[in-house]
Amino acid sequence: PDYQSDAVAAYQKDCPSCPPQKLWNATGRGYPDISALGGQVNPYCVHAQGAFNGVAGTSAATPVAAAVFAKLNDLRLAKGKPALGFLNPFIYQNAAAFNDVTTGCNKANGKYGFTASTGWDPATGVGTPNFAALAKLM
Repeated sequence: PDYQSDAVAAYQKDCPSCPPQKLWNATGRGYPDISALGGQVNPYCVHAQGAFNGVAGTSAATPVAAAVFAKLNDLRLAKGKPALGFLNPFIYQNAAAFNDVTTGCNKANGKYGFTASTGWDPATGVGTPNFAALAKLM
C-alpha cells in the first residue's frame, strides 16, 4: 500500500541478512506494522480466576498495543475529535512516535529470519508504541 511503500522499499534496498528471495514476497504488503513487548523476560502480571499469573507472547503484546490505541482514542474523544479509525496510514506518517527496535532477528529456532534495523523492518515494524509521544499527536 502507498502508506508504507517508502518504508518497505528502504528496508529492501539494503535488506540486512534477508532470507533467500524464493522464501518471501518482495512485492506484497510489508508486515508487521508495529510490535509490542511480549513479556518473555518479564511477563505481564494479570489477575484471573482468583490468582495472579504471568502472561507472555502474542497473548500479552496484542492487548497491550490495543490498549495504547484505545487510550489514544479516549484522548481524542475527550477533545471532541473522532476515533483514529484505520490506523495504518497514521502509523507510517508518525513512525517517530514509536520506539524503533534496531537489534534482533525473528528467525527463532529456524535457519532464516529478518533482522531488525533502523526504520521499518519485517521483524518489528516501525517499533513499539510510545504513548507519551503518540498522545502529543492527538
